[in-house]
Amino acid sequence: MNKYILYFTITVLSMLATGCEDFLEVDNHTATTEDNFYQTEEDAHAALYAAYNAITEDKGGTNEFEFFLNMCSDDMFTGGGNSSDGVDVRRFEKHKMLATDWQHDQFWWKGYVGIYRTNIALQKVPAIAFKDEVEKRRVIAELKFIRAYIYSNLVRMYENIPLITTPITLADNPVGQASPDDVYQQIARDYMDAIEDLPATVVENEQGRVTKYAAEAMLARMYLFYTGFYSKTEMPGGVTLNSISAVVDDIIVNGGYHLVDNFADLWLVSGSDKTYYSSEHVFQIPYSFNGKGASRSDVQFYGVRDLSNTTTYASGWGFGTIRPEVYNIFDPADTRRDATILNADDEIGADNYSHGYQYTGYYFKKFTPLSRYVDDPTFTGHPDGRPVVRYSDVLLMAAELSLKGGNFSRTAQSYYEEVRARAGLTTHPSVSLDKVFEERRKEFLGEGLRYWDLLRRGLDVADAAITNHYEAPFDVQFNKATRGVWPIADVQIQLSSSSSVPLKQNQGY
Repeated sequence: MNKYILYFTITVLSMLATGCEDFLEVDNHTATTEDNFYQTEEDAHAALYAAYNAITEDKGGTNEFEFFLNMCSDDMFTGGGNSSDGVDVRRFEKHKMLATDWQHDQFWWKGYVGIYRTNIALQKVPAIAFKDEVEKRRVIAELKFIRAYIYSNLVRMYENIPLITTPITLADNPVGQASPDDVYQQIARDYMDAIEDLPATVVENEQGRVTKYAAEAMLARMYLFYTGFYSKTEMPGGVTLNSISAVVDDIIVNGGYHLVDNFADLWLVSGSDKTYYSSEHVFQIPYSFNGKGASRSDVQFYGVRDLSNTTTYASGWGFGTIRPEVYNIFDPADTRRDATILNADDEIGADNYSHGYQYTGYYFKKFTPLSRYVDDPTFTGHPDGRPVVRYSDVLLMAAELSLKGGNFSRTAQSYYEEVRARAGLTTHPSVSLDKVFEERRKEFLGEGLRYWDLLRRGLDVADAAITNHYEAPFDVQFNKATRGVWPIADVQIQLSSSSSVPLKQNQGY
């Protein structure tokens, strides 16, 4: 399953995924239904592709939730053309989100579409005959991974969410909101089941399908978030410090991953061929362009405004301006700085673009629009991959877990230094938890991880980092009353009002 095939839209599955009652009421004896579709191995793979599609499809550009996580963090301002441009996005930056903001309904709807797709496939696929039982178990494992991945995002964003593991729809069933512990337990169960039957590697024409190491890495990420955010020592489902340390060590010792030599090669802006499926990508969501598959239209938001296309950069909408102090957290010798942040005056020229709103002079470079794609007359989107877990993340998770008492094959200092050395740094302070988090900020800036890292260190830490004392329009005040959790979409609460267990809004909204 290559990156183009992976995002091929399976029409029948898309119809089934959004709720099937209207579809099944059609009096058409030749139509494909749930009863006659799940019959063959090809049907099972089509269902799997549709499930993958639920975590990749980008509708409307700004429903890329990592974009909004960046706005919520202490790394970026909203930017845009003027004060009325992206007002709803700015509410994320200011921590004044509204339950009526359309993004929350989009995230919620998209998540539960994906959950429906995985649930119905997990119900039907076990009864399908496969030529190879190993492949059958693999497909089931991939479906469980996808369901766990979707829940991993929803529970961190909204915390109090319905937990559904059978093919029912929220609209037709009184589900209610599960306790977060129950959701985390299901996440742990699905990831651990997936680890058992996913392959360690994939062949070239199947790139894009997940491996056991992707499941191990995501389980570790959720363990660290849960135990940090809730001040616990164990994640529901029996995931302990010792067990998760063994999982992370397994990735390092047996996974065959290593850091690419040049950090800049991870991003399309470098022109490197290592952007996709490199030795560093443990779990990546690939994208395509020019009608060959899904594309990342959020990239357009990050581009410098009113730029006449250069040989490298293309014009964008000026969102995600980098806070000036963030540029200065990097040592000048750190190669990650100039690979991550576009110093527009230096690289483009102060008179060759428009400043826009919340101008700082610094823009997000990893995912900036590029001339070689935008100048293509058939351009329909940007093909940047979404690196969900990179090997550097695994190394820094190992350092963190080791400092907390986990057992590893190497020392926390060695994992920490490996990441820093790739960045061109030749001296290394003694590792500590604070140093690990400093390194994570530099390594993953703009990849949607910083906000979660702040929340899992405690609300006081998040408040101290996010709240600033700048003058308007740069002022930000973290809202501790919300605990960093986002509001449940008002439309979803209204839709559930007639249920015996209606949805309740999160605190602080």
